[in-house]
Amino acid sequence: MNTMQRTSAYVPMPDGIRLAVDVWRDASLAENHAQPVLLLSTRYWRAFDLAEGDETLQPLHALARHAASRGVTVVNVDSRGSGASFGTRRTEWSDEERDDFGPVMDWIAAQPWSSGRIATFGYSYGGNTAFLAATKGHPALAAILPQFADFDLYRHNLLPGGIPNLWLGDNWARVTAAQDSADVKALAEAMPGIDKASFLRHVRGPAPVGGVPLADAVREHADNFNIAATVRSIVCMDDAARLNAGRRIDAVLDPDRYSIRSHKAAIEDSGTPIAYWAGWFDAGTAEGAIELFRSFSNPMRVIIGPWSHGRRWVQDPFAIDVEPAPIPLEENFDDILDFADAPPEGKRLDYYVLGSNVWRSTDVWPPAGIAPLRYHFADGGLVRDALPSAPAEWAPDPAACTGTRNRWWTQINCMPVDHDDRSAADARLLVHDSAPLAEALEIVGAPVLHLALACDSTDAALHAYLEMIAPDGRVSLLTEGRLRLLHRRTLPPGASPFELEPARSYTRADTAPVTPGEIMAIDIRLLPIAIRIPAGFRLRVGLAGADADTFGAVGNPAPTFTLHRGDAAGSWIDLPVIAA
Repeated sequence: MNTMQRTSAYVPMPDGIRLAVDVWRDASLAENHAQPVLLLSTRYWRAFDLAEGDETLQPLHALARHAASRGVTVVNVDSRGSGASFGTRRTEWSDEERDDFGPVMDWIAAQPWSSGRIATFGYSYGGNTAFLAATKGHPALAAILPQFADFDLYRHNLLPGGIPNLWLGDNWARVTAAQDSADVKALAEAMPGIDKASFLRHVRGPAPVGGVPLADAVREHADNFNIAATVRSIVCMDDAARLNAGRRIDAVLDPDRYSIRSHKAAIEDSGTPIAYWAGWFDAGTAEGAIELFRSFSNPMRVIIGPWSHGRRWVQDPFAIDVEPAPIPLEENFDDILDFADAPPEGKRLDYYVLGSNVWRSTDVWPPAGIAPLRYHFADGGLVRDALPSAPAEWAPDPAACTGTRNRWWTQINCMPVDHDDRSAADARLLVHDSAPLAEALEIVGAPVLHLALACDSTDAALHAYLEMIAPDGRVSLLTEGRLRLLHRRTLPPGASPFELEPARSYTRADTAPVTPGEIMAIDIRLLPIAIRIPAGFRLRVGLAGADADTFGAVGNPAPTFTLHRGDAAGSWIDLPVIAA
């Protein structure tokens, strides 16, 4: 059984900024025993300053110990302007933070304990930085192994459909502000799901390096960027560039410039193999994984599973009244180590089908055999054939929500997603239900809503949910989509910077205020899912004007909508269905 040793050092960057670096190795190894290296760069404190000095309490200890059992050294870096590293954070995932990977990998490759072979890994923020490493084309980088990263910050995370995710923006800002000022009490208050008393008893702050006072580094964090303004200031994809013009530092994060997709050319040029994990119940990471698979040419293996953020929990809406199961460390981390040993060749996407407990593989997306199955909105609910129907007029309930354990809240501290019965919550929605399914239905991909809709306001939010209703009446949320009506214009085929249709630019030039009372053709692409729904279940589409616990109100917070139904110019949903 290996005993782990953590050693710390400062590594200087070309501009003089010093980055705090930890090296985790089996303590029994000689200094010149060379091993491959797993590299993580984080802005969430690479290690804790522990009151009792028990290194087994370090967040990375178990992972590093498991890596050591496989003959791998782990290196963990405080990104510039965070933890014990010096510098100021101009923005998240900045050009400077990206460029730091070159000197850091040079330093690793030159160490006697390094074989000169490096793979970057990490989830969430660390997943983004794992991608950034590939942009450098460094000869020592053998593979990148990110999880749950932000392929498109605007569409998959901060402003999906153009609607501000205020809960995530505000709370992530609280967490990072507390960390950047080394305020342990504020951090404990900001982190959901932790034992605050235990945290405060054990943790004194980020781990210092050697005899260098931590306060010297923290002082340089005082002017750090904070993301809270981003989701409140941005309406359009190109707003950040306009708002930041001429400023000394970025005041709002530019989701166009700093998304993973914006580094496509450099990552493709590097040719670095990619293994990437995402979850069906984690914000928009599954859609990002599919876009990565479709649009990047690198050798890759993409895995989309029944997970919430961070691959911490097994999640399935069929697990009724069962607490999500935690995933064992070895199961999660062995996959990373396997790909570090043997990086992917070619391109393959593996996906888990909920409700059937099977994994499938494909080298194209959508997978072969997918065809749209259309359900029309009508007086009687969701029907296969368009029937004459009266319009449905409704005033959305501003208190409608998906709760506080949804696919968006899991993004902080990897909380499990709640699949409780939504029967009561749906009383606040306009719902249309299908008849019981005559046979099982397997949905693989992103359902697309087409709505013939009128609104009495020049702008408003529309939230849409695909749900299933069990024979006992229990309602489970499967996937969702949303749109700020100001952004309703779609781009013609081939004109989109994105791979998936219907596509929107979300730029200022493509905004279109609503003409009150005018019938609009609204297309909303829901987030993708793979699920097998048994015979006897029914489908439900719910529409709302708010998700009050998560998203901010836009335009008129109390509009009146009119949904036109039942004929060729009406409303429907296309489900991507695969043959049994």
